[in-house]
Amino acid sequence: MEGSYAPVFCWLGVVYLVWGDRSGRVGISHNPGLDRTFWLQYGYRHFALLTPPLPLGTAAFLCAWLQRYLPLKGEPPWQEARALINKARLKLGLPPWPLPVNDLPSPRPAPAQAELALVQKNLAGRILWREEIAMALAEKKEAVTTPLEDLLHWLYLAGEVTLLPGVGYDPNGEPRCRRCGQASRLLKVACSACGSGDCLVCEGCLTMGQARRCRPLYARPWPARRATGRPGLDARPRLKFPLTPAQVDAYREAENFVFRGREKECLLWAACGAGKTEVACGTIAAALSLGKTILYACPRREIIRELQARLTSIWPELRILALYGGSPGKFGEADIILATTHQSLRFYRRFDLVILDEVDAFPLSEDPMLYYAVERARREDGQALLLTATPPPGLVDRVRRRQVKVIYLPARHHGHPLPVPEILRDPFLSQPGARPLPRILVNCLDQTMAENARLIIFVPAVKLVEEVAAWLLQERPGPDPNRPWVQGCYAAHPRRDAIIAAFRRGEFSVLVATTVMERGITIPRLNVLVLYADEERVFTVNTLIQMAGRVGRSPVYPTGRVWFLARRISPAMAAARRQIQEFNHLARRRGYLQAEEK
Repeated sequence: MEGSYAPVFCWLGVVYLVWGDRSGRVGISHNPGLDRTFWLQYGYRHFALLTPPLPLGTAAFLCAWLQRYLPLKGEPPWQEARALINKARLKLGLPPWPLPVNDLPSPRPAPAQAELALVQKNLAGRILWREEIAMALAEKKEAVTTPLEDLLHWLYLAGEVTLLPGVGYDPNGEPRCRRCGQASRLLKVACSACGSGDCLVCEGCLTMGQARRCRPLYARPWPARRATGRPGLDARPRLKFPLTPAQVDAYREAENFVFRGREKECLLWAACGAGKTEVACGTIAAALSLGKTILYACPRREIIRELQARLTSIWPELRILALYGGSPGKFGEADIILATTHQSLRFYRRFDLVILDEVDAFPLSEDPMLYYAVERARREDGQALLLTATPPPGLVDRVRRRQVKVIYLPARHHGHPLPVPEILRDPFLSQPGARPLPRILVNCLDQTMAENARLIIFVPAVKLVEEVAAWLLQERPGPDPNRPWVQGCYAAHPRRDAIIAAFRRGEFSVLVATTVMERGITIPRLNVLVLYADEERVFTVNTLIQMAGRVGRSPVYPTGRVWFLARRISPAMAAARRQIQEFNHLARRRGYLQAEEK
């Protein structure tokens, strides 16, 4: 994205003190004449510069420091202000600078109200670089004649827009990225924009453009929400098939979560393949009927694209905007906005309802930045619905402490119980090729072939993919060496998509894979074997549950087989099996399973 912005606006400006008859204010400005015009209209006639031009992050810290410690009543404290500035300068480790020349800046014309209103409208509910605001205007074929940075600064002075440095300082002088919230991935670089030899850049959100100490972010909350929905809008979802009893109960709970509005967060804890998206439609329908703004966020862009088609078929009359890397039209308006969690970084206090899917999925599970982005996208009084089959431990703990409401969806649409993993222990299980195939593994292969099913063998490391595939082929070459019955796949495999597609078509029987296959795959007749399942650094409780969740999703083969094969029984293996059993017990107790399963 960064390459599309030319040139990047660098904010260099002064800290100043402006004073009226009885009180004063501290300010920062890249264009002091504009500030003088603004403050003159409120009777502030005395204006003094306190610093030379500085990067925004530094200027903003000094301004906040003065606002905290400088008396702003009575006579103008010029000398006290300069002493405090020097103290703050030392705290940041900055070299001394000469006193600025206090020539009074000439007033500049005030911007036109129509142009200010145009900028306000395009920034509403977002946090953007100046260059992104220019792109939003261009996307809508709107234009302004006043420099955009001057319009934004006037709105900042008026309290309509928040001005933030890309990388700023907390009250203790510690730097932090103001876009993604991270403090641990900041680099000092020589900056071609501001000319500084030690400008700070954030590595954490670099894919969304450089967040720098000298680069300004502008934010504006979404205006107060509408009392009613869009005129003529039919909020009822047009689902393609009837909901199951389990889905009906969860759907009603999800609706009530929004209608009551008492709880701020709710976890929809669903079995793998139970149809959580259909249940989430309950919250969407309730929010639409109340005229609320909605964000549906997910870590993976392929899910966002699929979801756009799915929701469009359910609500054909709605405007549904999908935002992901490479998507067109980044700044449009819609009834429902779908976005990857990275794209959520551009929203600010915008949505009444945020639905966060695959809460535990990579990269969301390992990146606090993305939680930060989604949380900031929600209005302060907004609600969040979290969707997952495998909530992370911290979220489970909050559910147990009753800090988060929970809705359970424990049964799949076909009414059969979730396949419970069989734990197979082989104390002599070796690395591939060291011994003949273990008899236990041979039995799993034979059972799969006898049932005319296919098998995914999950392994804990990329190097094991080819080794295990070669081990199997060495022991069982197959009838046609040109069409191997085993193939391997991992995230960076050059033929990954082609191999997965061939496996779906049934062109070979066994796929050896890393955790890349733990989500997003539904094959009607499928068994799963997790090899070396006691490797807990890779095979966590949630990973094992997701892998087991690939089995039994189709009514054609609702039972299937799941095997955990290892030298020992790890705590994660036992916990994954126990959680699946608990969901089956809950589904059975609520009457969601077929009669013969009760």
